[in-house]
Parts: sequence; C-alpha cells; structure tokens
Amino acid sequence: MTTLSPTTPSFTSSEPSPVELIQSSIADLRHRLLSHPIYDRIETLAQLQVFMQHHGFAVLDFMWLLKRLQRELCCVEVPWVPATNPELSRFINEIVLAEESDVDGDGSFASHFELYLRAMRDVGSDVTPLLSFVDRLQNRAVVADALAELAPSGTVQDFVGFTFDIASKGLTAEVASVFCFGREEIIPEMFKRLLNGFQESAISAPRFAYYVRRHIELDGDQHGPLALRLVNSLCDSDEKTSAAIAAAHRAIELRIQLWDGVLQKLDSLC
Repeated sequence: MTTLSPTTPSFTSSEPSPVELIQSSIADLRHRLLSHPIYDRIETLAQLQVFMQHHGFAVLDFMWLLKRLQRELCCVEVPWVPATNPELSRFINEIVLAEESDVDGDGSFASHFELYLRAMRDVGSDVTPLLSFVDRLQNRAVVADALAELAPSGTVQDFVGFTFDIASKGLTAEVASVFCFGREEIIPEMFKRLLNGFQESAISAPRFAYYVRRHIELDGDQHGPLALRLVNSLCDSDEKTSAAIAAAHRAIELRIQLWDGVLQKLDSLC
C-alpha cells in the first residue's frame, strides 16, 4: 500500500501558494513563540508538574481539530461512501491511528492523551482537573462552562475555547490551518526546545521524555509536511486563504499567551 509522500506540492503559477502566504504572515509570531523563555524555565519537579497541568488541556483539544478534519475528509457515516480525496483521507487516518493508538513505549498501545496522563502521574502532577473536564464533556456539559470551572488559568480557557470554536464552527480551511501551523508544523520545534531545557535539569521523567520525543519524530518527519499539503488543498479561494491566515495568527497568539500564563505560575513557585 502506498503512503502519501510528505512533500509540499509544486505550483506552476508564479503566485505564492496558500501555505507560503500563511508562512510569510505568521513568521514574526512563530519566531516569538519559538523564542519564548518557557522552554528553559522548567528546572524542578514542581515546575514540571505545573507545566503539565496546563499543557494537558492542549493535548486533549488537539483531538477536536483532528476529529473535525476526519469528519470532513473521510467518510465516518453509515452507509459508507468513498472519500472525495483518498490522499487526504489517508493522511488524516494515519494521524488518527497514531493519536488514538500509538505504541506506548511499554510494548502496548495507547492514545497520546493517555500517554500524557501516564506521564503526569509519573511525576506526581495532579490529573484531577483534566479528568474532571473530560468527565464533564462526556456528560454533555457546555465546554465554556466546564473550562470556567476546571481550567487552571484564564490562558488555558482562552486557548481551549478558541480550539473548540474553530473545531466546531470554523471553515475546514481554518481548522486545517490551526491544525497545521498551530500544532503539527510547529510542535517539533517547540518540543525540541522544551526537551533541551528539560534535559539540563535533574528531573527524572522518562514517560514525559518519551511523549515529547515521539511527537518530535512523528510531527517533524511525517505529519508536519503532510499538514502543509492539506492546507494547500483546502485553501482553494482567496477568501479561504484569508480566513486560514487569520486562524493561524490567532492560534499562535494564544499559544504564546498560554506559555505566558504558565510562566507566571512558574515564577510564583520561586
């Protein structure tokens, strides 16, 4: 069975592709995010615990973006009918396979969210608010209400609230842009910085290190490049490209604010 090649498609027009337009527009924001001081500030176990309590919500809400794209690009209905674009369907299903049932490092399989929960428990980070949030969602709570009750900070509320709004109401091109530029394409670079800073500390957190390395491997080598193709395919009009640019901007802005909020919490521990 063939696998979709992780290369960005070439365009015969002299006009920049949608991906190139978005990349140019977010370049400064992307630099700010990758230069954030948070990556060098996790030096103690208590600081790692706080970081994970916040970041765990972003691990969960990633799946909302992915499932919206799976619903749009793959057939998940009965009766089943063929997908309109089998290449994009294959790409999304490959990511779903990894995110919902990846190798767990212990000879079995687990979702990436479950891997993160294991990593949190491994270092003694409190999983109660995150699991309570999941429980509220399972019982059909209003997302904004559940966040107001259980999110560890206002920046988490804003970040996850935006993800939910895009995943539930946004254009498919906007969802793909947030998925790509706010997650798959930039996560490897963020996590490399996080791992470098983390490794300089004396913290023992093997499950967390495995989670981070796994995302660097998957997103950097496979998912990130393919996500660029997804955006180019879906941004088939000027209007969709403009919406995708705005969505990518907002996603990165809110990630910066999320890291700012975590940094404030870390400073309060000193």
